[in-house]
Amino acid sequence: MIRRFGLTLALLLAGCDQTAPTPARPALWRVSDADTTIWLIGTIHALPPKVQWQTPEVERAIGAADTLVLEVPPVAGDDAHAQFETLGRQRGLPALLDRVAPADRALLRQGIAAASQSADDLDGYKTWAAALVIGAGAGHVSRASANHGVEAVLTQRFAGKTIGALESRAGQLHLFDRLPEASQRRLLLDAARDAIDPEKGYRTLLAAWIKGDAATLSATLDSVRQDPAIADALIDQRNRRWTRAIVGRMARPGRVLVAVGAGHLVGRGSVIALLRDRGLKVERVE
Repeated sequence: MIRRFGLTLALLLAGCDQTAPTPARPALWRVSDADTTIWLIGTIHALPPKVQWQTPEVERAIGAADTLVLEVPPVAGDDAHAQFETLGRQRGLPALLDRVAPADRALLRQGIAAASQSADDLDGYKTWAAALVIGAGAGHVSRASANHGVEAVLTQRFAGKTIGALESRAGQLHLFDRLPEASQRRLLLDAARDAIDPEKGYRTLLAAWIKGDAATLSATLDSVRQDPAIADALIDQRNRRWTRAIVGRMARPGRVLVAVGAGHLVGRGSVIALLRDRGLKVERVE
């Protein structure tokens, strides 16, 4: 679940080499009026190397846009890590293994080990933060790196142009911090499962993203929606806020590329669906 949203600690991920380039055709949408064009591309925040996702249509959007809008603003790795450590740690917490039911402790131990982490080291983290650390550690096995992710590449491509954001990095972390403890523990166990079998969830997501398969991408959110608190905080509220921001941006002339996690642009309640509900014509161009 953690990696399906791309809300992992991407800065902790490290990439490995792969032998052959992989062509990809990620979904791309466009909404426009007389003097404003906004493209929306669904991203994966951490990718293996040599995934060639900059198709001719994507290249046209990158070349034409004068502004890039990401989920959060680009920030130096040390700054992002410091923000995470400040919010994610707390004194006097129970041991991490004691925060889950006895029947789930073997799963959690196995997930911690698979992510190359230590239970003792994780004890000082809040439950959601420990889940993110485990999820990030699992990325080593999936050969995924934020350095190859769509946002990192786009940030380089838009050097010298305007780069904005839909929310702050601290605000994104607070979404997790405000979750009920029961929901945080669900994230923790899901992160452990992903760490034990990292290829299962990540490869399904990656294959669907490479093909631009909106239906399969939407289906990857089904397990998330089993917890109403997680779905509301991490998907629905954000989609509504981002939709309002995009509608507001349509009132000003310009050409904008919006790049957000692929799960936010597909299925019911997605940004694309909400924009259409607002009466905007949104066409898929890739």
